[in-house]
Amino acid sequence: MPLHDPDQKTKQYILETATRLFSEKGFENVKVEDVVKEVGVTRGAFYHYFKSREELISSVMYKSFNESNPFILAQKQEGLNALEKLRFLFKLDLRPRLDMSDSLRIEMKKLADNPVIFKNELLTQVNVVAPYIEKLLLEGNEDGSITVKYPKQVSQIISMLIASWLSPFAFPVPYQEFANKVSFFEQLGNVLGVPFMDKEMKEIFLEIGKQEFKR
Repeated sequence: MPLHDPDQKTKQYILETATRLFSEKGFENVKVEDVVKEVGVTRGAFYHYFKSREELISSVMYKSFNESNPFILAQKQEGLNALEKLRFLFKLDLRPRLDMSDSLRIEMKKLADNPVIFKNELLTQVNVVAPYIEKLLLEGNEDGSITVKYPKQVSQIISMLIASWLSPFAFPVPYQEFANKVSFFEQLGNVLGVPFMDKEMKEIFLEIGKQEFKR
């Protein structure tokens, strides 16, 4: 298969195949060789589109986010102000973590230990997720449910803290310390003018902590 692929069809096929293989076998059990064999391309063709296996994993995660974008669903919720939409989408993102299988939990811990994937995740939060949050903050400034002076910077801080600092996979700590971090995060939102953490969201965070840090 030629490397010149102006329509990016080969790259898309690699992504779709990798997504399926990762889902069936888990991230750690799928190598570049498995993907290229399944797709029917050479390793050279693979590396034309992806610099590394880690970049492929990051691309798959980005693809999955776009296909099930919680921000689009939040915007479709009728009768909610911007703050309520923000709370809705955060809970939508957090709830599945309560039912995470042991095998997926192990995979997530391994990914968090990979510096390339961890860096790409932070970049995704800043460049992809934060702009969606920023739009809601601007909307909240308009409807009066939020009062934020620096919406762009606040959106980046919120997205990065949830994805990294409050991740039980990236920063394993004693449960009480995690509970303190959750309370601090709640207070930080209030100080920043975005009281996003209501009682239900806090309870979900704490339950996630109990599952991870009291094992």
